[in-house]
Amino acid sequence: MERKIKFSEKTEKDIKMVMDEFGFDSENEFVEEAVSEKILELKKQIFFNITDQIATGLRSKGVSAKQILDEFERVRE
Repeated sequence: MERKIKFSEKTEKDIKMVMDEFGFDSENEFVEEAVSEKILELKKQIFFNITDQIATGLRSKGVSAKQILDEFERVRE
């Protein structure tokens, strides 16, 4: 899927500086890597949000972190 993206002048300068500093061969290579890293970062945030909700729910039911870890270890064996 090909896209055309316009960046602000400041972002263009930053992209060029980072490309030169880290040896990227093309803007496309840099943008692909930067977007992939950002997507991974956001997916981790989604995961942490979900696990925080689960932890809050378990705590509200009186389940301790130790109980969770003990159960996890029991199931793994």
